[in-house]
Amino acid sequence: MKKVYQYIVMGLMAISFAACEEELNSKSIFVDPVQDPEAYTKQFDDWLKRNFTDTYNVEYLYKLDDSATDPNYNIVPVRLGMADTVAHLSLYLWYDAYNTVVGPHFLSTYGPKMIQLIGSSMINAAQGTEKLGYAEGGIKITLMKINAMDVNDVEQLNHYIFQTMHHEFSHILHQKKTYPKEFETITPADYDPSGWQYRYDDNIADLWKREHPAWEMGFVTCYGSSEAHEDFVETIANYIVQSDENWQYMMDHAGTKGAAAIQRKLEMCRTWLREQYEYDLDEMHREVQKRQGDLDWDKIMHLYE
Repeated sequence: MKKVYQYIVMGLMAISFAACEEELNSKSIFVDPVQDPEAYTKQFDDWLKRNFTDTYNVEYLYKLDDSATDPNYNIVPVRLGMADTVAHLSLYLWYDAYNTVVGPHFLSTYGPKMIQLIGSSMINAAQGTEKLGYAEGGIKITLMKINAMDVNDVEQLNHYIFQTMHHEFSHILHQKKTYPKEFETITPADYDPSGWQYRYDDNIADLWKREHPAWEMGFVTCYGSSEAHEDFVETIANYIVQSDENWQYMMDHAGTKGAAAIQRKLEMCRTWLREQYEYDLDEMHREVQKRQGDLDWDKIMHLYE
């Protein structure tokens, strides 16, 4: 009887496993070594190849590749629809903006060779920080928290994606040509690599206005107050993506000392970009602001076939 019972149990387990296997989705979230011509993502993959790889020599990574991410964090893949949306936005608000201002070969020459999208952010609970993106070796930019983004909210688009893209790309530029060391002498005593995250005004919901405590110290963001090279790229990135109204609001609330420091840093960034890369920072700001004010989804989706 005992043996019969064991056989019955084993049979039920086999049926259970078979049922589970039939219910699983066969489409893996991990990158296949060879692209399956029958894959349900083939149309999107072909579009990415035309618009990113063939045009800019960029690999656009949206499937979750565990070997390409930090194993110390739990992350989730980006949703396919969001990957498609961000790709179109990247062409309109980033690539074409640089093409217009600096020329069609600028990003092909200096831009990242890989852009990776992750659905979630990287949370460091011990430090109370959230990583929204990072650059690796001047080659790869990783953008995070894509699944949580509201594509109709320009402030969120900038906070989660485009401020991060300009930030990380500015890192690539200063890694190729060193930024002026005089920049580090403007607010040298206030950099705090381990305590910058406590400088936010958590009582303010507006993502830009909660940076208020940093402004009075001469930084455009609290993260910019962590280290000088972060301050440098934060100044560039936020000047590009923030509206004239937001930038003026910051200057009005930074106090005399803070506003003077921010203005001096901005002038140094302007000069460095112009002299090292023939890149007009003010023109880039105007071009991005014009495009941000004209987020017509039908037009954007049809611009890039």
